[in-house]
Amino acid sequence: MIKQLITDFFNAIEKNEYKTNKNAKAVFWANELQEVGYNDENYISERKAKRYYEKYVEEKERVSVSLPNSYQRDFMANYLNYEGYEDYVNKHTSSNKKSSKKNNTFDNNVGDTSSKGKVKKQKSIIVVGIIIIVPFLFIYRESFLDSGNCFVWKKNHYKKTSCTTENSINNNIFSININSFKKVILTKDMEFFTNGKPNFWYGNNTKGKREFFTARGVHPETLKELKPITEYILESEGFTITKSAVE
Repeated sequence: MIKQLITDFFNAIEKNEYKTNKNAKAVFWANELQEVGYNDENYISERKAKRYYEKYVEEKERVSVSLPNSYQRDFMANYLNYEGYEDYVNKHTSSNKKSSKKNNTFDNNVGDTSSKGKVKKQKSIIVVGIIIIVPFLFIYRESFLDSGNCFVWKKNHYKKTSCTTENSINNNIFSININSFKKVILTKDMEFFTNGKPNFWYGNNTKGKREFFTARGVHPETLKELKPITEYILESEGFTITKSAVE
């Protein structure tokens, strides 16, 4: 049932938030949807969200990830409009029993016509598949090959450009808010945390130097995913962090 819950959860994000790829869904869950802070034991990182997607939606057997705890299961069930994980399990179990009973009754009544019914069902599936795939291919072409959804790095910020521009990055893959994404130099007057949530992200450039940014995303040189700042990182940069600053 965990597999079905996680699959339904990611499908709901795609339907409700128009997030069409794994990275976008994981980023939305980690940075916009969840209600706990980075240091909370129930916090889901972007990396862990992607692992859940790979293991349960893409069914990659080699992916190793711990099972979501009770809080996380309830959170996903709540997003799907259930009272909690127990309510989700109970209603799905009840629905499966009714479906099984209905199918058994149907099989007993069709007799020799079952083969014809299967042929008709297969034809219907093919027709439905064509109806679904054709619009999907159109959406894919418009979304992923769109020349207007790419950007390039200019000194300390991203700038929109054509996807045919050299070194351009397709934002459909990373879903970065380029309006708020800037490279900055940290100062002691900055508010590093708000209600326990980090306001800056960091990553190393190609020379191994740590750099800081105002929003989540990828490092413009390495394209590696940035990490949210921590007390340890700030202290290693020479900043004195009080407990009240991260609460």
